[in-house]
Amino acid sequence: MTTICSAKQARDFDQRTIEHYQIPSLVLMEHAAIECARFIEAKHPKQILVVCGSGNNGGDGLAIARLLIQAHIPVDIYLVGTHFSDANLHQQNILKKMGVSVQTDWTMMKDNIYTYIIDCIFGNGLSREIKEPYYSLIADINKNDSPTISIDVPSGLDATSGEILGIAIHADITLSLDCIKWGQITNQGPSICGQLHCFEIGIIHDAPTMQLIDKTTIHLPERSNLAHKGTFGKALMIGGSHAMHGAITMAAKACYKSGIGTLTLMLPNSIADILAYKMDSAMRLIYPQENFDSRSPLFLQTNMEKFDLLSIGNGMGQVPSTIEMVHTALASTKPVLVDADGLWALQEHPEWLHRQAPTIITPHVKEFSYLTHQDVSTIAKHPLASIQPFVEAYPEVTLVLKSNVTVVAQGTSQYVLYAPNSALSKGGSGDILCGIITGLYGQCKNVLQSAITGVYIHSQCAKVDMDSACVQPDDIIDQLPTVFRQLRKKG
Repeated sequence: MTTICSAKQARDFDQRTIEHYQIPSLVLMEHAAIECARFIEAKHPKQILVVCGSGNNGGDGLAIARLLIQAHIPVDIYLVGTHFSDANLHQQNILKKMGVSVQTDWTMMKDNIYTYIIDCIFGNGLSREIKEPYYSLIADINKNDSPTISIDVPSGLDATSGEILGIAIHADITLSLDCIKWGQITNQGPSICGQLHCFEIGIIHDAPTMQLIDKTTIHLPERSNLAHKGTFGKALMIGGSHAMHGAITMAAKACYKSGIGTLTLMLPNSIADILAYKMDSAMRLIYPQENFDSRSPLFLQTNMEKFDLLSIGNGMGQVPSTIEMVHTALASTKPVLVDADGLWALQEHPEWLHRQAPTIITPHVKEFSYLTHQDVSTIAKHPLASIQPFVEAYPEVTLVLKSNVTVVAQGTSQYVLYAPNSALSKGGSGDILCGIITGLYGQCKNVLQSAITGVYIHSQCAKVDMDSACVQPDDIIDQLPTVFRQLRKKG
């Protein structure tokens, strides 16, 4: 299980492991050095330069250098700084006793070409602007043609915000220690971390943290051969309008291919025949007007009782009737997924989300700004921090914040999918995710499991064998059977 922490969380876990659990910091440093040295050694380097600062990140670098030297790999070591941490001094002393020289003249090596330059200048705790002599040192490393491996965090990157603090190492590879840091996957972090790997080093996590969504965190609903269609849920999807019938079509197709037992679409009369042609597997609950209007909420209330769950919002339009229909759905005792225009309808009524029945909301960044009144650019740059006030205020709601970093959160249970893919940067991809999650919930009746598994499946379906610019929503939907089969076999 890979955890994702802010810089402060990572430091707090490290400190508590040392002070409360009595695991010495030098033991943790040795674990980190062993993992990193093993990774570097597997690259079969011919010549390594390790650039070490004066803190514990520099101590990690000195320990890595020692292990590589013991593996008979040629290593140059450059040390910068004056006020050294105790662990750093300890590692310097070991090298001195081994007869290993440490250089302090940068001009002797700045223009040499190495298999790798290992960046251990600053670690997780950096929060100030880079000054001299570090600014010029980092600039020289970036200009050097040698590929760079940063240990824990590229020097100059704020590990929480992902902001570059004046200048930062542009790493080809980052070896994150213990956990992935928020700043490595948000804001400017992805552009300078390169390939991101994470190594556990023995730090104890005894409080809730975000977890990375991967194959180990997802669970497909079980499908007994003795079950019947009612076992797998009766879903009502409410959406569509005369101007927008594609959204509800894509959500419906994805829902059906994700295993729902029965699916009914509540539609205005103007698109009922279009949906019958496009989606003949779904039943229709036809509202007898061209579009939803002021009488639609009563129609919904009258007909919703026979369904196990509702989804609402796809293609409905940002009109008054949408607001009242979302209110009607959320005032019920049914599990409800709110997407698209349904989220717009909530912007002045977030209190409707305080309810006993399961609730899932699936906003993209702009839709989340409706609910939180945060600036769109702030949410986009800092999605992991931006969700925290909302999940504290609405711990009963399962939030799926869609972006290049997708966050699934229910109170303190928080998960992150880091699999950016421009194939999903098209209209319709969010409607497909709504359908997948609805289909999964109908089968397992577990809201968090449905959301986590749904975003993972959605991401996997977008990895089709074509240029990302050419991927259409139907291409993603067509991949659902393949991805389900692969996950079922591996499960």
